[in-house]
Amino acid sequence: MAICCNSLALAADNNQRVVCYYTNWSVYRPGTAKFTPQNINPYLCTHLIYSFGGFTKENTLKPYDKYQDIEQGGFAKFTGLKTYNKNLKTLLAIGGWNEGSSRFSPLVADAERRSQFVRNAIKFLRQNHFDGLDLDWEYPAFRDGSKPKDRENYAQLVQELREEFERESSKTGRPRLLLTMAVPAGTEYVEKGYDVPKLNKYLDWFNLLTYDYHSAYEPAVNHHSPLFSLEEASEYNFDSELNIDYSIKFYLNAGADREKLVLGIPTYGRSYTLYNPDATDIGAPADGPGEQGDATREKGYLAYYEICSNLKEQSDWTVVQPNPKAMGPYAYNGNQWVGYDDEAIARRKAKYVAENKLGGIMFWSIDNDDFRGTCHGKPYPIIEAAKEALLASTE
Repeated sequence: MAICCNSLALAADNNQRVVCYYTNWSVYRPGTAKFTPQNINPYLCTHLIYSFGGFTKENTLKPYDKYQDIEQGGFAKFTGLKTYNKNLKTLLAIGGWNEGSSRFSPLVADAERRSQFVRNAIKFLRQNHFDGLDLDWEYPAFRDGSKPKDRENYAQLVQELREEFERESSKTGRPRLLLTMAVPAGTEYVEKGYDVPKLNKYLDWFNLLTYDYHSAYEPAVNHHSPLFSLEEASEYNFDSELNIDYSIKFYLNAGADREKLVLGIPTYGRSYTLYNPDATDIGAPADGPGEQGDATREKGYLAYYEICSNLKEQSDWTVVQPNPKAMGPYAYNGNQWVGYDDEAIARRKAKYVAENKLGGIMFWSIDNDDFRGTCHGKPYPIIEAAKEALLASTE
């Protein structure tokens, strides 16, 4: 494990948060490149989020995998990184895409269940030495099991969590537990499921999922995390809302504070199978998601370490940069096409955060970056590039 401090010291200012999600399933998913908490440089990020935990019918938090998280010491090794970096904060995320709404919705709708959950959450977080909780319900008022009242009830849970976190801190003298939330980039999800003004009041910050604007199952290839639209806004630009700049402005207009918006940067790409290998431009017809990677093994999804290894080892790949100020590159080889973020666009996004006085940068996920440094001779090239640009822009 790397324990040497990065030469660029991270300040405690709100706009210098560097938040990194860690996925515990990367440890034991068959065939994956093994990544454990020991791989994490404890000085790389200001906040690390363990993804994911869950919750029970008895309204208490639980490990996603008891064997890996508890018996094999996943939680302990993760929170133990703070013994190297005294300023590091570790949080536990609950939810995720696979969790959906079927269990969240009834939990938040019941005042007694909320009360029990809040008390039990504090106990679980303290026992496992986490510094806070990240809520990642995908998504209230959407998907099977959701209800229209999810928006109001979710915000009420957040209020009750924050108030109890403050009460516990005042009684024990311990630092208050942090409370954050992963929130969608899509405006329809936000309008139906998120009471932004109330959430803004009680959350420490929002982790914006500013990626997956386009799915690998769409009929045409597209970049999944553009900073700006490639076209001018008009009534005929149907993608004008599908970019980070639009999402940020939407949240600001909805009542979020700038310093509470943490911009998400992907360390993975979305891939497609081209309908015609000779048609490769953005908008070219797709014939489904791209082939699965050797390590991640999910169609339409490639970790950055898989992408950069392909580009380095296979000369048949062609890299295209349609607009370096607006989005990352895409690459194609035969009928395979992938759009992804590289170091250059990661820097540009970090500068955007500084220019707009936002609350920091976030990465999904730390284990998708080139953590071994096989492509560029240094580990975590995406995260390091963005972090360096953020610090340079805020000095």
